[in-house]
Amino acid sequence: MDALEQLLSFAHETRFDDLPVSTVERAKRAVLDTLAVGIAGADAASLPQLTALASHWGGRAEATLLTNGERLPAPLAALVNATAARAWDLDDLHEQNTCHVHVSLIPALLALSEARGPVAGRDFIAAVAVGAEIICRLSAAPRVGFTETGSIMSYQCAFYAIAAAAARLLGLSRQQMRHALGLAHARVAGNQQAFLSGAMAVRVMQGVAAEGGLACALMAELGITGADDVFEGRYGYFRLHHRGEYDPGELTRELGVRYLLDAVSIKPLYPCCRFAHGPIEATILAVEEARIDVDAIDEIRVAVTNNEVLHLICEPVERKMDPRSVADAQFSLPYLVAWAAIHRCMDFKALEPESLCDPSVRALMARVKIEVDTAHQEEGRGTFPMPGDVSIVERGGRRTQRRVAFVKGHPRNPMSYDDVAAKFLACARFAGPRWAGAPATIDRVSELETLPDVGVLVPLCAPARPLSSEEPRSVRSTAQP
Repeated sequence: MDALEQLLSFAHETRFDDLPVSTVERAKRAVLDTLAVGIAGADAASLPQLTALASHWGGRAEATLLTNGERLPAPLAALVNATAARAWDLDDLHEQNTCHVHVSLIPALLALSEARGPVAGRDFIAAVAVGAEIICRLSAAPRVGFTETGSIMSYQCAFYAIAAAAARLLGLSRQQMRHALGLAHARVAGNQQAFLSGAMAVRVMQGVAAEGGLACALMAELGITGADDVFEGRYGYFRLHHRGEYDPGELTRELGVRYLLDAVSIKPLYPCCRFAHGPIEATILAVEEARIDVDAIDEIRVAVTNNEVLHLICEPVERKMDPRSVADAQFSLPYLVAWAAIHRCMDFKALEPESLCDPSVRALMARVKIEVDTAHQEEGRGTFPMPGDVSIVERGGRRTQRRVAFVKGHPRNPMSYDDVAAKFLACARFAGPRWAGAPATIDRVSELETLPDVGVLVPLCAPARPLSSEEPRSVRSTAQP
């Protein structure tokens, strides 16, 4: 049986009772975390415009927008809510696979559940687990890195996974699920160019994947057909997007027994690329523990040992040393390290427009030196997580070194449900007083497997009222990348 057939069987036949307890708990944390970061991103740059566009399109009132509480067709709600969830780059990811996992999947399945429910919590958890595992399996297989192909699995793998998981929630047949995957294959899109440009597309494409995957399942429900052999065929995913260089065993080895999604990292409240978290934390530790006066810093040397890290948050040098947008700053290692050294933290304030122009941060950025050693990587993908290795040299010669192997949120240094709940509350505070459902949402998700209808979750934590055109927006909503 080829990989497609095994993945179809897994997606169509796995039930809640088949899931390990650890996977059920991981799925619940993923739901709470994704809602949290969606609330935080509801008023971020590009979201007011995207919400206005979706409202202009209008349509059947099926699912709730996290941005303003309006109800729109499920694919439009998925588009807006997944974009919001990616806006601050606070969502979870599988580090070794360099792939964001739940950020498109959960908004799409929540929108579908609200539109076509009731969907019981047990069934929802099973759909989330199946979809997340497909994302992890597809992103584990390529043997060549995105620095070579330009592909971005965070969008691409989500198309397929959402199509399959949504088909499952809709109760489609195995053959209809196959067609949903085939339609997704025709729509799969996404590449790394937006990261080099600091463009809003970085977050919007996460929403496009949510909308696209969901629409494919809805099309398949109506009898619209898609291609077969979408993963390993002549024009399948791995040949088109990964040069045919992949390990087919990663797709199916111990499928349904060993869940790769259990290795997905949840981010602490650092609204930036996960690859920068290690150096950020090592910098904060060094400055605090050695009581370093930042005005006395001569150099901050940061070791980079992965080509993926080098190309994503260190290059092009001129862009990383002169971040002009939120997206630029989120993916600029020199900027993030300099901010962390000065403020001894990493938070939303680091990405405010005035912060990008802070002269003290700009001055220290010039003294951040990236020391590249990727010789051990040879060909193929790097090994993650990349440790945070930082050496701070002060005028006078004192050197302080710190190393962080596993940043908070990695499975080796995990975040508990209570940790994720604290993150949720922080995101709700950041979003402002219109978001009042945080405590109730935390309680509901903690007992998700007993919930008779998960369609209540997004309305529960959506804003209490639409934002009027006269009400002034915060600086974060008007900041342009």
